[in-house]
Amino acid sequence: MKKKQARLNPNLEKEICSQILLLASRSKNGKVTWAKLEEMTGFSRQALSSNPVIASEYREVNGTQKTVVTAEKCLEELESKLAKSESECKRLRATLREYDSKYHRWLYNATNANLSIDELNAPVPESLKTIGRKKGRK
Repeated sequence: MKKKQARLNPNLEKEICSQILLLASRSKNGKVTWAKLEEMTGFSRQALSSNPVIASEYREVNGTQKTVVTAEKCLEELESKLAKSESECKRLRATLREYDSKYHRWLYNATNANLSIDELNAPVPESLKTIGRKKGRK
């Protein structure tokens, strides 16, 4: 089919569709390009892509290769996500334990320093810089 054809007929459509599958099986990544299809058939990309049968076959072959995921690969991805989540959970629990021990230590030290709960809950005073900015606005 190296020479140019005048028109695409149903027999040529079937033959080109089979060539699309052949090209996909021969390529490294399982995809077909319009350039390779043009070279093999002798028709332009515009003529091939305007034909609904050929265009749908082309999209199907190129589209399925992107979404094919084996069960083993899916399982590996899920296991890695699970392991990552478990390690993050472990790390966060350790951090929470550290914060709890720090809270108890601060509470003990605050009660030994005779600080009341009202004094501990008092808001942080404004800095001199903030006070100066507020004076400048008035």
